[in-house]
Amino acid sequence: MTVIRDPAIAQLLAEARAQFAAALVARVDELRELVQARAWDGARGAAHKLRGSTGTYGFAELSAACGDIEDQLLEADLQPGPQACERIALRMGDAVAEAERAADISTLARAAP
Repeated sequence: MTVIRDPAIAQLLAEARAQFAAALVARVDELRELVQARAWDGARGAAHKLRGSTGTYGFAELSAACGDIEDQLLEADLQPGPQACERIALRMGDAVAEAERAADISTLARAAP
């Protein structure tokens, strides 16, 4: 991990991460809606995007949950059976919880002096 020594750059990066985190609940809700609608191709794409972007911003648990959703859909060739749907639903719950946790952290970070 790179250490940012310039406080101005560190502040900008922290603000970008907080803004990203604040939008995560809505982005994960979009994924959840696709999963609930069984729009598997759209869900795979949304999970893929979240997997990468959340990993980049340091939300490892959320990235892992989205990655598991994407992997389940790919393994099922976008036609998941009951077991895959159970796993997707479980990881979707994890993703929602992690997005809410990230948004809470974002709110606290913005409120700090």
